[in-house]
Amino acid sequence: MVETYKWPAQLGAGAIEYSQTIRAAQFGDGYEQIAENGINSTAVQVPMKYIGKDGEVNEIRTFLLAHTVKAFIITPPGEDKGLYRVVADSVRKNQLSSNVAELTFTIKRAYGVYA
Repeated sequence: MVETYKWPAQLGAGAIEYSQTIRAAQFGDGYEQIAENGINSTAVQVPMKYIGKDGEVNEIRTFLLAHTVKAFIITPPGEDKGLYRVVADSVRKNQLSSNVAELTFTIKRAYGVYA
């Protein structure tokens, strides 16, 4: 079963990144052939954040750390609902006060089928 991110989604610091994978072949006469590398050749990375009570931030952190390999369903701000994974080593917690913390992380689009 694919889990769903259930907390409010906030866009973090930085822009949504799109990187495309292409294949190119350059010939001696200046001709170049370019093609997409597969059907899902555009990778999408979304920086996100969550600010809230320490207990809820810790719950989200646990969820995120469990999903660096395993995909989950989310609708990130400015993007379509889909499967995403947490980018390894992107989860950061900043304690703002004794009971409030900020969690920042980056998610990357994962391609597959979900129900």
